[in-house]
Amino acid sequence: MNKTQLQTTLAPLIGVLAGFLAGKGAFGLDAASWTIVLGSLGSIGAVAWGAVSTRALALKDTVGAMPQTTVVTDKATADALPANPSVVANTDVKVVPK
Repeated sequence: MNKTQLQTTLAPLIGVLAGFLAGKGAFGLDAASWTIVLGSLGSIGAVAWGAVSTRALALKDTVGAMPQTTVVTDKATADALPANPSVVANTDVKVVPK
C-alpha cells in the first residue's frame, strides 16, 4: 500500500468517527459539530501530509518504486533509500565548460 492509498483509505474514517462520537454524546457535541472538528483536523493533516510526502526524498522513493523506472540522483539520496534499488547514484557526471 503506497502513501496515497493510505491517505484516501483513512479519509472516510473521519465521518465514521464523528458519527460514533456524536452517538456517544462525547463532550456534548452533536454530529455536525464533530464533523467540523474532525474535518478541520483532517484538512490540517492533509496539508501537512502533502508537505511531508512531496519532499524530494519521498518523491524519489515513490517514483523509484514504480515499475520500469529508475531515479538517478546524488550519492547521499541513494544511500538514504537503501531498500529501493531503483534509486541509483551517478557520481561520474562532470561539468565541462565549452
